[in-house]
Amino acid sequence: MKKLSIMLLILCFSLLSGCTKTTDKDTIENTQVSQQEEKETPIESTPQFGGELRLLMRDPSTLNPLVNTDRTVDQVLKLVFDSLFELDDKEKPVPNLVDSYQLSDSGTTITITLKKNILFHDGEELQADDVIYTIETLKAAPDDSIYKDNVKNYKRASTVDQYTFKIYFDQPFAFSLYTMNFPIIPKHHYKSNENNSMRPIGTGAYAFADFTTMKELNLTANKNWYNGEVYVEKIKCIITRDKNNDSDAFNQNIVDIINPTKFDWQDYAETEGVSLTEYPTYYYTFIGFNFNNTLLNDKNIRKSIAYAIDRNDIIKNEFLDHAYITEYPIHPKSWLNESDSVTYEKDADKSKELIATVGFADANGEEEKPSLRLLVNSQNPLRLRIANKIKESLENVGFIINIDLVDNGIYNQKIVNKDFDLLLGEWKLSVVPDLTFAFHSSQIEDGSNFISYNNPEMDRVLETIFGSISDSDILNSTKEFKNLFADELPYFSLFFRTSAIISKDRVKGSLNPSIYNNYKGIKDLYISK
Repeated sequence: MKKLSIMLLILCFSLLSGCTKTTDKDTIENTQVSQQEEKETPIESTPQFGGELRLLMRDPSTLNPLVNTDRTVDQVLKLVFDSLFELDDKEKPVPNLVDSYQLSDSGTTITITLKKNILFHDGEELQADDVIYTIETLKAAPDDSIYKDNVKNYKRASTVDQYTFKIYFDQPFAFSLYTMNFPIIPKHHYKSNENNSMRPIGTGAYAFADFTTMKELNLTANKNWYNGEVYVEKIKCIITRDKNNDSDAFNQNIVDIINPTKFDWQDYAETEGVSLTEYPTYYYTFIGFNFNNTLLNDKNIRKSIAYAIDRNDIIKNEFLDHAYITEYPIHPKSWLNESDSVTYEKDADKSKELIATVGFADANGEEEKPSLRLLVNSQNPLRLRIANKIKESLENVGFIINIDLVDNGIYNQKIVNKDFDLLLGEWKLSVVPDLTFAFHSSQIEDGSNFISYNNPEMDRVLETIFGSISDSDILNSTKEFKNLFADELPYFSLFFRTSAIISKDRVKGSLNPSIYNNYKGIKDLYISK
């Protein structure tokens, strides 16, 4: 479990470099906001096939999606390749290339049957051998390739018949379907010639046309796509050097759509002629408690800190209301996190009462305020502003807070050395909702449980989730985790921030984006005539 859980989740300790809107869960999701005046809004045209959509990407070293390491290239290649499963609107895996599947009672194998008559762009039919070849290619891929970790728990895979195959797992894993979002490549194309890595062939909505290094990649509509027709006939991917060039290319009308890694709402608040499609990201911001600190080992102190902080105020003033308040490190759209209830609303009186139950006194028996260091990454001014708000809130209820503001390198080293009391941090969570990495006691020494949280009951709950087979078992065990997490409060959850796809007004229709698939719903886009 230790090895798998670390590999399946990407950690990110960069803090809040973008601005992000706390709004009601039902209204924030995929909100499209026109930045033009109402009187200037043109009459919507009827969708028609044709036109060219201009995207952007970095210059690729390969166009084989299984060995690629660049995020922008991966987003574009999702238009060319399809996966076995994809996530629905509740972040739950649903079949894509799959006709049927059966997970064994032990959870150690899964048998999958592919849909028939799904064609690669060269006319060859998708078959089980292609999936086996894909898995073998991934297992041999470099460690930094985007989908490498997906197959860490795969012992082997074998064909059953032309369309059916079986995957054998090293151990039962509740979220095995989540790992099957990797692109499927054709064996006959990639095995025949290594040079084909720059001529991608998939089953996706768009087929490869041509590529010019340091200039552009061109795609054309796949009229035989099994998932329906698309409106946009051509896609031109302009190659840019970095994120600064991305913004310039968008502002100069060279590209039609951008999706900044760290989105700043203030940059586009007054921009005319663009539309924003907002979505919640997997960036989870929190306050961590060092359990090596005797004071913070007391649950009442951790809860007093939670009740002292006004998350609504932080999000309103620092994120222009573009974020989700959360009580748990579970994606806000997830079927595992459907409750909107908030446990720790700001309550200064309750916070003071909890501090009083602990009691503080110096050597002479005089009342003494509890003092704590708050570790903060000095990456940008926004981080410090949030830290100062937290400091003010905690000092208002009786704490003394000293902000330890350090650069990124020292910040990470202090975390490794456990040289902090509180820390303000952020993770980029994986689509695989396994939280073993953060809370299981096995991860304290060499893993990523850097707060040294050790609770046998939490270990048991995490192991129960990990080994669950059915959806009902996963849901029930996750509810148990949420209840325990809210009571134990190993972290105080602040929010999940949002991002947005930014598009020119000539692009009509709407996407259904996520941080892992910016162009989900591409079939609904069309170019205004």
